[in-house]
Amino acid sequence: MSLQLAALQRHFIRTYTRTNNHSLCAHVTSTPCRVSPFSTAARPLRVPTSAVAVAEDIPPVYAATENLASHQPATHKPVEHHHSHGHNHNINQYNPKLSSIRPIFLPNPSSPAYKIASRVLPSIIAEQFAILHACIKVGNMNRAERIFKELWKTKTEEMRLFADVNLYNAFLDGLITAKPLSKIPELKNWFDTMKERHNIQPDANTYAILVKGYMSVHTTKAILQSMQQEQKFTMQEMINSSYLAESDINMLRALVNEDMMTKDHDVKKMLMELDDAAKDILGLVEQEKAKEVAAELVPEAKATSAVGVKFLRDQLDMLKVSKHGGLVDRYELQLRLEERAYEVALERLTYEREATIARGDKLGSVNFSPLKRIMWAWHEKFVPLIEEELRRCDKGMMEGDRRVYGPFLRLLPPEKLSVITILEIIRLHGTSGISDGMKTTRALIDVGKAVEAEYNAEELKKRTSHRAQQRTIHRMHVHGKLFDMTVRWQQTMIAEGRASADEKIPTNGFDWAPIWPSSIRVGSILTSLLIESAKIPVPSSDPATGEKITEEIPAFFHTYQYVYGKRLGIIKCSSFLTELLAREPVRDTLHPRLLPMLVHPRPWLTWNSGGFLATRSICMRIKDSPEQLAYLRMASEQDRLASVLTGLDVLGSTKWSVNKNIFNVVLKAWNSGEAIADIPPEAGEVKPLPDKPENFDTDPKVKARWVHAVKEIQNAAKNSHSLRCDVNYKVETARAFLDQPMFFPHNMDFRGRAYPIPPHLNHLGNDLCRGLLQFEITKPLGERGLRWMKIHIANLYGFDKGSFLEREQFATENMENIHDSVDNPLGGKRWWLGAEDPWQCLATCFEISAAYRSGKPEEYESRLPVHQDGTCNGLQHYAALGGDLAGAQAVNLAPSDRPADVYTGVADRVSKLIEQDAEIGVHEAKLLLGKVGRKIVKQTVMTNVYGVTFIGAKTQIENRLKERDDIPPDQNYRLSLYLAKQVFASLGEMFHGARQIQDWLNDSAKRIAKSVPAETLEASTENNGEAVSTTSQSSSKTKTFSARNPTANQMTSVIWTTPLGLPIVQPYRRVKKRQVSTILQTVFIENPDASCPVDAQKQSTAFPPNFIHSLDATHMLMSAVACQQHGLTFASVHDSYWTHACDVDTMNQILRDQFIELHSQPIIENLRNEFIERYAGYKIPVSNAIGDKASTAGSAAKAKQVGFAPEGIAEGDEDKVSLDTLMGPAEGVLSDEEDEDVVKAPPKKRLSKSRIEYTWEDLEFLPLPPKGEFDIRQVKDSHYFFH
Repeated sequence: MSLQLAALQRHFIRTYTRTNNHSLCAHVTSTPCRVSPFSTAARPLRVPTSAVAVAEDIPPVYAATENLASHQPATHKPVEHHHSHGHNHNINQYNPKLSSIRPIFLPNPSSPAYKIASRVLPSIIAEQFAILHACIKVGNMNRAERIFKELWKTKTEEMRLFADVNLYNAFLDGLITAKPLSKIPELKNWFDTMKERHNIQPDANTYAILVKGYMSVHTTKAILQSMQQEQKFTMQEMINSSYLAESDINMLRALVNEDMMTKDHDVKKMLMELDDAAKDILGLVEQEKAKEVAAELVPEAKATSAVGVKFLRDQLDMLKVSKHGGLVDRYELQLRLEERAYEVALERLTYEREATIARGDKLGSVNFSPLKRIMWAWHEKFVPLIEEELRRCDKGMMEGDRRVYGPFLRLLPPEKLSVITILEIIRLHGTSGISDGMKTTRALIDVGKAVEAEYNAEELKKRTSHRAQQRTIHRMHVHGKLFDMTVRWQQTMIAEGRASADEKIPTNGFDWAPIWPSSIRVGSILTSLLIESAKIPVPSSDPATGEKITEEIPAFFHTYQYVYGKRLGIIKCSSFLTELLAREPVRDTLHPRLLPMLVHPRPWLTWNSGGFLATRSICMRIKDSPEQLAYLRMASEQDRLASVLTGLDVLGSTKWSVNKNIFNVVLKAWNSGEAIADIPPEAGEVKPLPDKPENFDTDPKVKARWVHAVKEIQNAAKNSHSLRCDVNYKVETARAFLDQPMFFPHNMDFRGRAYPIPPHLNHLGNDLCRGLLQFEITKPLGERGLRWMKIHIANLYGFDKGSFLEREQFATENMENIHDSVDNPLGGKRWWLGAEDPWQCLATCFEISAAYRSGKPEEYESRLPVHQDGTCNGLQHYAALGGDLAGAQAVNLAPSDRPADVYTGVADRVSKLIEQDAEIGVHEAKLLLGKVGRKIVKQTVMTNVYGVTFIGAKTQIENRLKERDDIPPDQNYRLSLYLAKQVFASLGEMFHGARQIQDWLNDSAKRIAKSVPAETLEASTENNGEAVSTTSQSSSKTKTFSARNPTANQMTSVIWTTPLGLPIVQPYRRVKKRQVSTILQTVFIENPDASCPVDAQKQSTAFPPNFIHSLDATHMLMSAVACQQHGLTFASVHDSYWTHACDVDTMNQILRDQFIELHSQPIIENLRNEFIERYAGYKIPVSNAIGDKASTAGSAAKAKQVGFAPEGIAEGDEDKVSLDTLMGPAEGVLSDEEDEDVVKAPPKKRLSKSRIEYTWEDLEFLPLPPKGEFDIRQVKDSHYFFH
């Protein structure tokens, strides 16, 4: 244990003793607060709009206890473990009655206080910070000083807010390492400026930099004495600085030894403390080095005869033997894979080329494939162009963009920049819907971001003390210690750079590492240079002599193309390169940051520290939402994310391996070229295009049909190639880990739903991915496990509507087919191919067959995940929220002898409606009579809970109708419209309470999105000189902010807090773009400084499904932590939960318990209370007819009816209506017309403009709908809740 950790633990115990019964959470902004996931009585806390609020009156969570050494809160009892398998790690449980999670509040983005409270860095400052940082790192301190001084001169207020000690530390360290000569003499002046003029207090890193800079006995003693007297930092804290390399610490020890004979007692004591601290940190470094020699054996992967061994396997082979002759352990191996990815790619190309030449093979060989030869040729021509560009930057030619991207190009060697660009551009081939190229903007951004990520990884390598500390934290995580919340809190404080709970969190953690707003310019110059240098040889002939020659043509070219009606810049690949990539898929572009990990992921201790070992990332996937980022950061700093981050760590801790039995079958099927299950056929000859008909030029209908047929053939060929490449990525990734265990680091979307970060092979993938994966840890099946394995294969085959007993019987009756599928999967009966999920079914066949053939099936060590799926999980949450008895029975919340099937229930109701309509002569009903089953309605019922639009539902049903032979094809369109209406009507009848809640959620979101804070309204009134209440009579064409035209200032997003404390901000705004001119083309990117009004339509329609998604995610994370507590291996695919067969009964009980615990809370009541508190004082525009007291919009008197079943849709208007279904669109894909009605109301008589008055009223919310009679505790006895 390091001295820093020991000191922290001692401080923690002293804090317990000192605080006695006082709360450790008195100030949320600086002190972590361990709280319950739920709140029943707590009132949300308001935050002043001028600054970030400080929470008050938070009840004590940690109380003094006699057994301080255990670090257990007095009110928390150890959890009892009821399962004998696995490691039982203690997870502190919280009593919901003791404490509550308080929502976080920030000022509205329209308020000037928002930027101060949220610490959103203005883009111009962010860009200057990035350039300043680059100049410091490349040693150009003359320009760095000019930028620094100019910023303080022209952006004083912003610098006071954003320039912290971390920025100064980077600047001071740059003075020491400046090129060509250091600026150490200026160090003291800048240090004094920091303290005296800018009032920034130094930290331990600052003193470490001063010591490193001066490095003399007399000066070092003076600096250290000043540090101890003025700032009270310890020697351990100073020596742990990431700014001190191992050589610096050794030099410091040598200086200490020179003066150890001093007679000054205080000085001698100080020097001895420094020497002890130095020995401690050097000891940690030596331990890390020693682990390279004494480590576990990395198993050999089986050799392959495929052309070009893939990227990762090459790295495993090249890195496994250390320079000491020993074997690298997995942690070091993973770290090196991430850090040295591009170096290894370059070393491979160099080595293989030299080996080819040494063999006298001028034309190449199997090991040096045509693609690699071409990539090497690009690299040889590309590097000199980069070097020439760098010389232009150095010679004072820093005009235009060079002043921006020049410093960044110096951060990495030209060779590495070349490899990064080549690999990224080839990786992007065929993306974004461009079959033979890529979007220019995507390419420029991705190349720039790849350079930035590689530089950050390089910087992380240099932090010796930090690496040792991270290794210690990782070891604690592997052994489950971080699932003890008290230990987790301690390590979180270390990760945040705090020595104690009382110390304020630094703004940017240990190091100052600003993001690169200019990365797109870096990507632009590199991509343009690659386009200039990349050529591809193609066979040709001399037109004069007819002699065969080889001609070099550009491999890439920039052009424009219309995609969905928009003109987009495209980087196209030559047809020869596209054909080459089709023959030899690019395994070399599989970067380790896109692959599973060899070790446990780095634990998520804060919002931006977790996942891969050498890559900076954040726990949430955020796009174009600085407001969400601000809330997330603040929640992390106030320690509100502990439960959520712990859940992500549980998911990432699951150890996986490749199912070799399935892999062998997949490989055989792949090599056969046959279309089998999810594997598309090998690309053969393209289907010939039809001849043009004779009347092509005269008959528009004939022309349209021919064009449509041609496009279908071309799209089919493109899709087949794309699918083939996608499967190849999955197969090659599986091959890489054939003999390696693997882990999937997880993060989440803005709603809290968890996703694996590696994109190509993970358990959220398709059936092929899931069939290839299994748990690494084995557990004996046992009697119950064998039963669940049989039920599992029945579910996978599609026989999932019968009782458990009937499903067991299904497996027993098909035992012969199961054994045949194992013995001859591709040449036998192929029974497994008839399953809904064939590859997973085959994997289960292997498991069941092996268990029975072992002679003792109950003792068979199984590693296959068994799934438990919710019944339309979104509807389950809605039924629980609304207390719908009929709905609860339809989705298996209520106990029953057989599983209920909501899809069959809806289909039956639809059939009854069709029968009624047929009796009265409805044409569509007559055609559909007796033809509607669960298959037709299933997809619509399943997706409407998460927001399918009316047109989307119509399309889903139409696709199902096309599969039937008994329905005229020309009637599919009208019949799908008719059926969509009936499906929505049936859902509205079955889930009446859910409909009312959905309506309330939708109405509340609409009010919020149209509201503005009172202070914004007052400020706008003063600026515009207009009354708050105005009439519509105006002759001005310019629209000013008013009750009649409030759109420009409607800045209010729908924000809520999940039961686990995760703040969620809906990102739907009318994003403003800013133009960035690059060498290739002008691109438009989001302008983070622009105040963008919300998209009120998307805010309102997306809120219901997003809210349900957040509840779904909450239940999953709660279940994950509880399963880990009971020693279960756990994985999830949203509402499908996986564990070993022997643990299914235990997991089922946990799932029910967690669902009951979640919905025993007043979720909707808490949401309404939070809305009332969060939006207190907000105003909403309303329009009133003069003399009529009833307002036509915005008032709390009446909610707009937004429903399950559409009403009032005129014949022929269906395509014009964007209709909410059960939950509204999850991702806000509706029209940008803000005030477009979701359901068209019957036309009303238009009132004269002169009679309408526009005014503002207080934002109010409707009362909650009454709850039904369903008792959530019945879920406890529902065995088909998840099945």
